[in-house]
Amino acid sequence: MFLDRDGKVQSVVYRMPEPKAAKGKGGEGGAVASAQRPDVTQKGQDMIGDFRTDALHEALQRAPIEDDTLMALLVIAFAGQNVRVDSGSGNTGSFRRQIAPHAAMLVDETGNLAFDQDTLRIAVRSVLIEVLSCRCNMSNSGIGSRIAGTVVGADSFLPNMGTEDFLLCLSRQALEAACADTSVLPRNKVRDTRAALVEHFQEERFVHGSALFAPDTNELADWKAHNEIVEDEDAGDADGSVDEPDEGDIDPDVASEGFCEAAE
Repeated sequence: MFLDRDGKVQSVVYRMPEPKAAKGKGGEGGAVASAQRPDVTQKGQDMIGDFRTDALHEALQRAPIEDDTLMALLVIAFAGQNVRVDSGSGNTGSFRRQIAPHAAMLVDETGNLAFDQDTLRIAVRSVLIEVLSCRCNMSNSGIGSRIAGTVVGADSFLPNMGTEDFLLCLSRQALEAACADTSVLPRNKVRDTRAALVEHFQEERFVHGSALFAPDTNELADWKAHNEIVEDEDAGDADGSVDEPDEGDIDPDVASEGFCEAAE
């Protein structure tokens, strides 16, 4: 209640503020402990991350690792949160969401690897399925998927391509070439040749030669030449000799040396 300038009694509604506890005081009168500094600061955590990464990379390069352990670690690595793959598998959801369950099945409650060979094979195959793609879009893996298809005999899994949809994509010359190993004779009209081939391939399987997995010889040679490791010709001394590294003295930039040591 209050008096206005004319001397009349007026009223206004308001809420009293909540009482604030004094700094360093508890609600019941006890002292509140001040915020403690963490054992390791953020900069320290960053340094630990660097230490761990360098140690992990050196161990992966030099430590003896069994083949099945390597495969399991590869699956776990692909499930990492820093990995992105434009998968051509057609599965909904992210690549990591598809792989993480397989990775989790390879690890026990203590963080150690624990798996049987069948579980490992399924996990590795699942990773390869998600990663490798021959589709003509952003998921295309390039020549690597062609090489993989050749190695695993994927040609025998190609579908019958003697359908109307696919044969519509072939030129007259290609259609007539497809007749070569069949009893179908080329017609005057392309559509008649195509219709005859469609009818013929209802009973037989047709795979166009361009669909086979084996990569072009020149393309494969270019890929290998572009990606092969070339030794530094300037590494020798003036007299042409090359200094051999001391035993155990391994340059971390030369991965092959470390891998050879691990294999031994």
